[in-house]
Amino acid sequence: MPAGGKDKGTGRYGTQRGMGRLRRSNIKQVGRLSNWERHDEEAEVFDRHGAIDRVSHAGERLVSQFNRLVALRKTATRPGEPAEVCEVRPGLVQVRFADGREESAAIRRALEKRMVGVRNTIAVGDRVRIETTAGGLAIAGIEARDNQLARSDAHNRSLEHVLAANVDLLVAVAAVKEPDFKHGFVDRALLLAAAHNIAGMVVVTKRDLGDAQPMVELYGKLGLPCIAADARDPDDAGVAQLRAILAGKVCMFAGQSGVGKSSLVNACFPGIGARVGSVAEQGFGRHTTTAARSFVLPGGGRLIDTPGIRECVVGGLKPQDVALLYPDLARFVPACHFQDCTHRHEPDCAVLAAVEDGEIAASRYWSYRSIVDAE
Repeated sequence: MPAGGKDKGTGRYGTQRGMGRLRRSNIKQVGRLSNWERHDEEAEVFDRHGAIDRVSHAGERLVSQFNRLVALRKTATRPGEPAEVCEVRPGLVQVRFADGREESAAIRRALEKRMVGVRNTIAVGDRVRIETTAGGLAIAGIEARDNQLARSDAHNRSLEHVLAANVDLLVAVAAVKEPDFKHGFVDRALLLAAAHNIAGMVVVTKRDLGDAQPMVELYGKLGLPCIAADARDPDDAGVAQLRAILAGKVCMFAGQSGVGKSSLVNACFPGIGARVGSVAEQGFGRHTTTAARSFVLPGGGRLIDTPGIRECVVGGLKPQDVALLYPDLARFVPACHFQDCTHRHEPDCAVLAAVEDGEIAASRYWSYRSIVDAE
């Protein structure tokens, strides 16, 4: 293979193969993401948003790269029985077959070697092919993903941690109190969904502990479904409404520890058995869910429950991109004097003016700032 840069598979990091090569390529392109006018390869994505709403979708790019890698390994007759990944934890992958039975399966070493450079090879929701070997069941192949929900790894921002694959809806869960409602977390979760072209909604739990109406109104004005619920009451109207929305969809819950995600799962679908734990006295929740897990919902669909996470880190987005993924900020962006306005200090900024006039909630603007100032 001739020497060359990232497109040749070689360079300062040596020969790169599989997902490692794709990851290095993605890292080097971070500075090019917002300069969309020079890149024809992403024109199709941008054209769907129009001239003003063009946004760099790192999620779309990464899932396309993953699917191209999968396509390279396809054969005329793919062996193995189809299944879906229903649980992932260190040292264990659980798969669910069409008849509903669940079995543990090992990942083929050859498959892991092809996927080096990523935080996790397999994610809950992946469609896989299972073969029977002398040592038991083994995952021999992964099917192309419709989408994937990923965030920057908490310990290595250059890596993406794929939380789930083939998701229809992301449910951002936050409590009124114990722990207090975190606007920043909810906004980051919704940004994470928007960046990966996944629908989002908000559920405010523990409404019996305080007034949830301000949160419901705030996110309802953004055109998002927003429900206040008391997970301790299975007959609660909010619980029934959420149950109806989740029916037939592959959904994922995102929320900090202690907000009541597992309680909400049990309230909506008794018998699923998600574990419930107490909240630490200092206001931070203990991790009570130890593995990413999908549950079959009555009437169809899946619910993906994940370990409590303290932050949703979204990487690879410039301030202009983040603003366009905030619907309340995005409607004022075209009126800004500068096309590359970051909405922090520029003169004649329509977004800043809207914040002063109360047309954009201060909590939403400052959560935007917390994201772009950290880059």
